[in-house]
Amino acid sequence: MAYSGSTAGSTLANPPRKVTEGIAGMVGTTGLTTAPGSAGGQGGALWMYTSTNLTTDIVASGFFSDGKALGMRPGDVVLAVQFSSAGSSVQLLAGVVVSISTAGAASLSTGSMITSTFG
Repeated sequence: MAYSGSTAGSTLANPPRKVTEGIAGMVGTTGLTTAPGSAGGQGGALWMYTSTNLTTDIVASGFFSDGKALGMRPGDVVLAVQFSSAGSSVQLLAGVVVSISTAGAASLSTGSMITSTFG
């Protein structure tokens, strides 16, 4: 299933939501060498995303096609809930934004991915 970002129609839009900027005093201290060009640079924010997209889709390169426009930065943490139907086959994914493409798409690091299935 394709990602329906912030530019999708109002009945389809399902962008991730920023929960917090990060722990007080910790934003911008991730130590990443590929920080975006903005002052203070690196991530530390927490994002939530809920969808029927598979966890393998969510960690696919450039999945969040409007990540830069939303404010995602390398080092941001993304918690995603994936479900096939309400109350059935629910998975939690935790990942870290590893890059923002020149087109503005955010990619999660597959090396940082942690998943758990709840019954």
